[in-house]
Amino acid sequence: MKLLLASLTLAMLIFTGCSQKNPDVDMTSKDGKSTEVSADKKADDISGMDSTNSTSTDMSKGTATNSVAKAIATLENSVNKIYFDFDKYDIRPDMESKIKENARLLNAMNAKDFSIKVEGNSDEWGTDEYNYALGLKRAKSVKESLISFGVNKERIMIVSFGESNPECKASNKACWDKNRRAEFKLLP
Repeated sequence: MKLLLASLTLAMLIFTGCSQKNPDVDMTSKDGKSTEVSADKKADDISGMDSTNSTSTDMSKGTATNSVAKAIATLENSVNKIYFDFDKYDIRPDMESKIKENARLLNAMNAKDFSIKVEGNSDEWGTDEYNYALGLKRAKSVKESLISFGVNKERIMIVSFGESNPECKASNKACWDKNRRAEFKLLP
């Protein structure tokens, strides 16, 4: 019987919870005036935050985030994709000027704080493993070329998508040429 009573008491304690409603707190000032303040407001007072200020702070953070996103989008749209020949990862002569221009853009003051992700891609020819390795070699070639044009190597990371991120999905030469590329993504 004692065991049953103890079990019931324990169960009641476990299943009984605190109210989710924030209680009002009675704050009596020194002059005897009583004001009721919600617990949330009191917590704001203690932390030094004002709920009206936190809203404006949140909005300014959102504005800053939006401006960073816009800057990234603008730069990504300005940076040239680098294309490669079939089964090759060396930089083509016609792509050297594009990499040089990319390095100039990525070293500009508005881009200096961003990390650079070079994404290597390939066409559908070959095995998945081979295309992944080829995409990685292409990204590495572009990274080394950017470094030779003065981009800080600590800002650059490389990744390969192999054939899994095609720009074009048709099975023809023009499409395959578009898929043999390196692209750039900027990260805050």
